[in-house]
Amino acid sequence: MLNKPEEFIMSILAGIWVVLTFIICRYLRLPTDTGLLITALTLIWALVFFLVWQRGKSRQIWPIFLGLLVMCWWRAIYWSASFNVLNADNIVQNNISWYGTWPALIIYALIPVIAGYLFKWFRYKKQKTTTKLS
Repeated sequence: MLNKPEEFIMSILAGIWVVLTFIICRYLRLPTDTGLLITALTLIWALVFFLVWQRGKSRQIWPIFLGLLVMCWWRAIYWSASFNVLNADNIVQNNISWYGTWPALIIYALIPVIAGYLFKWFRYKKQKTTTKLS
């Protein structure tokens, strides 16, 4: 599975990334279940991205993986956006701020995807014009 030195280096970097994710979750004082979920989703993301990269298929879809990485943190965003309110009937209600709603979370995931594909498009366009001039 790890036949080349760069594969070994990438697997070490992926492991460091997952450990850093857990440390960031602890630093932000997220609940344990939320922190472990984010860490587990990041581990799955890193494994899938490593396998796609290993087979040489990541060149065209890396912006999608950036969006998926943002999706790993949805639970933390939702947790920070929720708060409890005591209403007039003395019932505790769990309210969510606008930045924790589903449309906002989807927009957060789409921003790096769109930005990544715009970056790729501008690079392609620049490369095409420099090749024409040569």
